[in-house]
Amino acid sequence: MSLESLRTLRAQIEEAITMELAQITQELVHMEQRCHTLAVQIQSEAAMYRLQTEQGIAIEYMLEWHARMDSQQAALKEAHQAVSALTEVWNQTQARLVEASQERKILERLVDRQQQASLSEARRREQLATDEAAHRQRFSAGERLS
Repeated sequence: MSLESLRTLRAQIEEAITMELAQITQELVHMEQRCHTLAVQIQSEAAMYRLQTEQGIAIEYMLEWHARMDSQQAALKEAHQAVSALTEVWNQTQARLVEASQERKILERLVDRQQQASLSEARRREQLATDEAAHRQRFSAGERLS
């Protein structure tokens, strides 16, 4: 496999990881918004619960409120755990992206060096051909003068 093929492959891998990172970021933002929404709902429910208990509510309603608030707390805990897991995945994916980018850059430098070496060799051969042609021309001109 040529260096150029390897460089192209690494660029494709880097692009795929970038897209994966964007998707994870989107999921992370969504989950953080969900955490915020749940926290606001819980605060609102707690305020309503305090107001209702001050006014006096039946035990059935109190148990219903507690069940609903427990459910919301569990959902918030689950959302926070999802944020933590997504953050870890994001960090790992970011590290993979940095590594892929570094590898691609190394391969790009190698491809550039290889191209420069080929160009230098072509220039050297051209110069040799030019020198040889000039030498023949001088030699031919010297024979004609003699």
